[in-house]
Amino acid sequence: MAKIFTGLFFFLLLSFGYQNLNAQGFPLPEGFKFDGHSDVRQYTQYIVPTVTWLQQTPLNESKEQRATANYFVMNWLQINPDMNISLPEYSFKFHDIDKQLLYLFLESWIKYTLETKDTNITNCSIAGIKSMLDYYNSGKASELGKIEFLDNLSEINKSGKLNELFDTSHLARNTYLFLKQPSAKKDFKHDENYFSFNFWSINLIRPRAITYRYMLEGYFDKWITTKDGSVTYPRLPSGNYTFKVQAGMNNDFSHATEVIWAFNIGKPMWKENWFLALILLAGTMLGYYVIKQREKNLKNIALLKHERIMFEYEHLKSQVNPHFLFNSLNTLTNLIERDQAKALEYTENLSSLYHSILTHHENDLVLLSEEIAILENYFSIQKGRFGDALQLKMDIPDSVMNRKKIVPLAMQILIENVIKHNVISAAEPLIIQIFADENEITIRNVLAPKISKEKGEGLGLINIKKRYELLTSKPVRYGTTGNEFVVNLPLL
Repeated sequence: MAKIFTGLFFFLLLSFGYQNLNAQGFPLPEGFKFDGHSDVRQYTQYIVPTVTWLQQTPLNESKEQRATANYFVMNWLQINPDMNISLPEYSFKFHDIDKQLLYLFLESWIKYTLETKDTNITNCSIAGIKSMLDYYNSGKASELGKIEFLDNLSEINKSGKLNELFDTSHLARNTYLFLKQPSAKKDFKHDENYFSFNFWSINLIRPRAITYRYMLEGYFDKWITTKDGSVTYPRLPSGNYTFKVQAGMNNDFSHATEVIWAFNIGKPMWKENWFLALILLAGTMLGYYVIKQREKNLKNIALLKHERIMFEYEHLKSQVNPHFLFNSLNTLTNLIERDQAKALEYTENLSSLYHSILTHHENDLVLLSEEIAILENYFSIQKGRFGDALQLKMDIPDSVMNRKKIVPLAMQILIENVIKHNVISAAEPLIIQIFADENEITIRNVLAPKISKEKGEGLGLINIKKRYELLTSKPVRYGTTGNEFVVNLPLL
């Protein structure tokens, strides 16, 4: 939990300033002046009416007055020592949808506390969420359109189970799992055999710790663990299937939430009993045998293809972030306008990097010295974007560089992840440290996480871990140590 008094929303609201106060029903009197140096208690009488007005006014109306009201309430909160409000991690989801929803959540919290004198964080959070959901469901936020997250949260609220989302007991089921079914029907023809499942969860306690596992009984009867929220099964053979998906915390599914969906794919005409009966009446047992063998072979081929798709090593080695090329070309465009010599150097580095990727992507292992050369080339390209705000410090003995091997492009993926998930600024440069001994190489950086997380977080590390598992029993280790994120890769 982070305190609201971080200055973030105070800074955002300062950009609004005070506007015209003459909106119909606006609770602040004309000519009202909020003086942050006076006794803040004299303004408390305006807080509840102001929040009530905000809760009743549609987003597309009185926007100047809404900005003024938000400015007043948040500034009052900023200088009021008696009002203690936390900013839970899940509340950033409201900000990502629309910052006005986050203001409504916080302002409803304030109103609830003032009216009830209740300062319990869970009760205040629930009051803030319910008020925001009432606002959304009333149609006052219609300009935002349909928001699936809020629809799911409303469904939980209507069932009277919103309180369960805040249950932190050992056996708590504070995670709600949602599955988007491929179809409303459950019986399909034999050629309607392409199925795509999408699933997601709502957890307000530790949303980033959620892990999924799924299974398609009747096809591949083993759990598959993932951080993704989708899976596709193309060309399923005929049969009865049950898709199961569970949501657990950090790969612990002992108290998992589960959703299931059963369906049937019918047999083609030539596999129906009446058709087989005609064949039998015709006296040909050979036809029956061929059909049954064909059915068995089709299912075995489908299973083999499924396993090959899941565990294909070349697929793991081919994951390269397309956003890097996009950002690199943007940087090159800017350099061409400012400094053609640097633009030429940058182009050569970019060309060299992709040549290295094409050269090594088919290899299982490369010398550490070759991997470091690729990394330095990649880092010089990123320096073209960030300058001194991005720094790399390495301490690797020459004996290790020239003898030890590593999975190709692993270092580039790790550095790309660090850049993607951390704030980089001239005021607080992002410093990446790399050092190695005979057994492993370590990459570490001080955590400066972005507020808005990018989709697919953690896929690069999972990719590297799976590639190592195909080559060695030595583990890949990664995680948070203090205020740093540390990754240890085995040297082979």
